[in-house]
Amino acid sequence: MTTRTQFDDKLSAYYQNIMYMGTLVEQLLLDATGVFSAGDAARAKELIPTDEKIDEMQLKLDEESVNLLLLQAPVGKDLRKIVTSIKVVANLERVGDYAVHLLKLTAKGDPSLYPRFTPRVAAMARGGALMIRDSLTAYINDDDALAKQTAAKDGEIDAQKKKIIGELIMLKPENEKEMRQIYRYLSICKDLERLGDHITTICEWVIFAVSGEIVDLNRTSSNPE
Repeated sequence: MTTRTQFDDKLSAYYQNIMYMGTLVEQLLLDATGVFSAGDAARAKELIPTDEKIDEMQLKLDEESVNLLLLQAPVGKDLRKIVTSIKVVANLERVGDYAVHLLKLTAKGDPSLYPRFTPRVAAMARGGALMIRDSLTAYINDDDALAKQTAAKDGEIDAQKKKIIGELIMLKPENEKEMRQIYRYLSICKDLERLGDHITTICEWVIFAVSGEIVDLNRTSSNPE
């Protein structure tokens, strides 16, 4: 087996581990969305420790990244893809944190209060999960076109967030419980907006890996022409 073949095998395993981490993050967000929709506080508490596995994977992948950079001294596209992978892992970990925050707020929430907002917020979260899947597909396939298409969907999440928050701040809570539930919805909406931003950042790095071009998709997705 040649040195290059060995390096390619290590890279392939490394990229597949990142995809596995991404799949865990996507599933965690989908599960969090499901328990949020159902108002299942008990199940939300059960899912929160899943984040520990994601954090462990980040540490392991960070170590693999350093080893590949120091021991293999990659150049050109290989170097760009590994640098991109480091950024992908970091942003996936942050997305996982937002999914866990959704679980924590679900565990504390009262689904009987302002239930009309629940399906709309859940739709935002499912849109974020779809962005995760598409960004990972773009990453593993070096598909810069898909990366741009995926980042553009962030504008839809931003628009939904703006509309929902506009309605929430117009509510007139009659007691502390209602006020706290409004705050939870506000917090979740803001988290989902940030989640979309992190996925957009992943898409930016996919483009860098493919072309070496540094782009600002957060600006273009928030301000479509």
